[in-house]
Amino acid sequence: MLTLPVIMVIDDEPLPLAELLDALSRRYGADYRVVSYLSPQEAIEECERMRTDGEQLALIIADQWMPGMNGLDVLRRAHEIHPAAQRALLVSWGDRTATPAILQGCAFGQLENYLQKPWSPPEVHLYPAVGEFLSGWTRAHGPRMELVRVVGAHPSARSQELRDLLERNGIPHGFHAANSDEGKRLLRTTGRDGSRLPVVILLDGLVLADPSNAELLDSLGASNLDERECDLAVVGAGPAGLATAVYGASEGLRTIVIEREAIGGQAGTSSLIRNYLGFPRGISGGELTQRAYQQAWLFGTKYVLAREVSRLQPKSIDRILTLSDGTEITARAVVIASGAAYRRLGIPELERFTGAGLFYTAPSDARVLKDKLVVVAGGGNSAGQAVLHLSKTARRVTLAVRGESLEEGMSDYLVQEIRSRPNVEVRVETEVVGGGGDAALDRVVLEHRPTKTREVAVIDALFALIGVQPRTEWLAGTLQRDPRGFIVTGQDLDHHDAGGHHAREPLPLETSLPGVFAVGDVRLGSTKRIASAVGEGAMAVQYVHKYLNAPIAIADDATAGSVPPKETPATV
Repeated sequence: MLTLPVIMVIDDEPLPLAELLDALSRRYGADYRVVSYLSPQEAIEECERMRTDGEQLALIIADQWMPGMNGLDVLRRAHEIHPAAQRALLVSWGDRTATPAILQGCAFGQLENYLQKPWSPPEVHLYPAVGEFLSGWTRAHGPRMELVRVVGAHPSARSQELRDLLERNGIPHGFHAANSDEGKRLLRTTGRDGSRLPVVILLDGLVLADPSNAELLDSLGASNLDERECDLAVVGAGPAGLATAVYGASEGLRTIVIEREAIGGQAGTSSLIRNYLGFPRGISGGELTQRAYQQAWLFGTKYVLAREVSRLQPKSIDRILTLSDGTEITARAVVIASGAAYRRLGIPELERFTGAGLFYTAPSDARVLKDKLVVVAGGGNSAGQAVLHLSKTARRVTLAVRGESLEEGMSDYLVQEIRSRPNVEVRVETEVVGGGGDAALDRVVLEHRPTKTREVAVIDALFALIGVQPRTEWLAGTLQRDPRGFIVTGQDLDHHDAGGHHAREPLPLETSLPGVFAVGDVRLGSTKRIASAVGEGAMAVQYVHKYLNAPIAIADDATAGSVPPKETPATV
């Protein structure tokens, strides 16, 4: 018999408790078992019993002020028993004494957020917030819709790559090992013998055997190659590129976005972003960028996915983008928002396990690492977010940081939450220097840098999030870049060098080639934050309009591209 996940409510006041129980039962009673307790001690005992019986606690709501145990203590105890449960502190409107508890609870990872009482009508003040809590729990721990099914070997780097591609593009899917009962059934049903894996089965019955990324996304209708002329071409679908697309398309520009991998870029892999304006409860990078993707699409943006740009060249007043498959897109203006890629470890004995124990992005679904031993290498915000995400299900997470402290490269709210997690170990001045395994990576070598002491750690997965480098190799000889490859723009351009390209002062965010702009992480001097990238994307559209609507676009044409820019350091 299927046991429903549980929503638990704790409040020592009978009337408010009964009202909340009734409201939650009416809305969620068909899918959850909603239970209530007047006593915190009895609630904790029930949590213990549920764990023994294998029941899942999806959401626990505890009133802040109760005799014997306050709400934060209840949530802390419940989290020790059910680490996957979402936690909400119930506070009264206008209760100023609750503020420190809320701030402390969020800072130290003791709760996800809070609810307020009274909350009538529930459709306005209760259900939306509870829905967010349950959505977060279901996304990580609940059942999944499978519009696409992948059948492959496990472990398999290619199977993992396809799963990541589907996940990051917001396509609901499921994975089934080829040697599992369900995997064998699916292969038999589709007439495949399993000699060519992975096999991808689409909702309409189409079966693809080891498809390329482009073939898979084209089959799902994610790319549009019918239109090859536009006002604005955007290279990259991270936050900066998506913001450019939203504002460009909404202001009447025919806009095409070209993305080499998946919607969201590096930001799309973040498990939880808590410092982005307007999302006090936090939001995953995937959800944030999927919303932006849909928003731009509704304004008319076209997408070309799983293809990268291999060449950019001027032609009269147009700019021509040549894609990896030979397709050419003609644009009146271009915004480059190709972001930056995670740096590789560069250790041959480890690189062969990429996708089979070694990963350069954190998984959106942490359930695959339930009760596993995990190492995360990195000291930035992406590494910190990955640690918090993985620690919800992993038995133990070890964070290896090259620097002397977490504070050197990580936001304070992440540092505080990481230090509060009992199953997270932080190893500063430590790096991964080796490892090995048979079919998959099962051990790594950690070196303490000051003493050169080495230790072999048994693991189930290694996530290397050790910094980024710009994706601008295809622009060598076309645009002015700094020695590291970041694109130089605006007043930072070497004007002597740029004189062969510009017959005027370059616009802000404009590159050494007129009508081509750069925004986000790929631009020299940018602030590596999502909000900053979004802001630059919005600003770029203003300058695109200025370029397109002024005589400068014609004036520049006479000299555009006549002198290839040298790549020299720029002053920032």
